[in-house]
Amino acid sequence: MPDTYTVEPRTVAGKKVSRLRREGLLPAVIYGRGLESISVQMPYIDARDLMNEHGKSTLINVQVAGEAQTRPVVVRQIAQNPVTRALLHLDFYQVDLTRLIVAQIPIQLSGTAPAVARWGGVLSQGLDHVEVEALPRSMPTHLEVPVGSLAAIGDQVLLSAVRAPAGVRVITSGDSVVVHVQHGAQTDEATEATPAAAAAE
Repeated sequence: MPDTYTVEPRTVAGKKVSRLRREGLLPAVIYGRGLESISVQMPYIDARDLMNEHGKSTLINVQVAGEAQTRPVVVRQIAQNPVTRALLHLDFYQVDLTRLIVAQIPIQLSGTAPAVARWGGVLSQGLDHVEVEALPRSMPTHLEVPVGSLAAIGDQVLLSAVRAPAGVRVITSGDSVVVHVQHGAQTDEATEATPAAAAAE
């Protein structure tokens, strides 16, 4: 069952929300398809823990004080301080559990690439997020990409070779390069040293 976070209806709006932040509260809004939006607030600490634990697009429940039932939501937008990265505002999108939703989820590399340990290669990640479609309950927190097949310099993993979890459809082009192995500093130095050593001999 998704985690539940408690929020309270918010009457403060506009420039006055800065007072809420000074009091340790974070302004937020809940909206959804065919629903009237509602302004809410929650403890900043709870919002920070929510983002650290779930990030965007993961199904959670919010309990609005005074309402009988929780609301199934995902975080759709985040406003942050450009310098400190502190949270300024959250947008919760209330989902219909029977309707597909589209989201951007992060890519997480797993395993060890033989080309890194054996040849001194360096992994270069060309794609850090991927767009997927799934029912809210099936939306993954990330897409795991194993790198154990990368055995030589120049090897790569295309998105089309990555298996998505059941019930998840990848929208991003399968021709996208998720990760590839490039020459590291040590391999470059070794390559440059070989002709020089041969010339000296």
